[in-house]
Amino acid sequence: MKTSSLLASLSVAVLGVGSAQAATLTFTIENKTTSTITSTFPNACSSVIPALSSVAANGISPVHQTDCGNNTAVAFDYTNGTKTCGFNLSSIYTPPNPLLGTSGYWTPKGTGTSKKGSAVCKATLISLGSNGSYGWALSIQ
Repeated sequence: MKTSSLLASLSVAVLGVGSAQAATLTFTIENKTTSTITSTFPNACSSVIPALSSVAANGISPVHQTDCGNNTAVAFDYTNGTKTCGFNLSSIYTPPNPLLGTSGYWTPKGTGTSKKGSAVCKATLISLGSNGSYGWALSIQ
């Protein structure tokens, strides 16, 4: 009985081997419209630094970042009143599985979706980090 309890405890401990680093998402928002865009409905697992703010017509935001550890995600909309884009970015860590012999890995995902008007919304992955950190260039047109 004691042997099986010990084996079960060791098995659970082994499954937790191999921790991940923090996954920082960085991004800019490029406004390719002829009027100022504003952020609405921000939702993130941690603070976005600097905070999302208006972007002037034909302008680019400063570089924003957020970091929530192994799993980082942020979602928000940008609108100029007639066009709206919804953006979703994430970096998800899948831990190693020693029983299957698989390594841990990161999965980046980014989407830009038109929510109003004839908005053209893009989320382009521009940099890859070794620890789940990814850089994105977002745009609304």
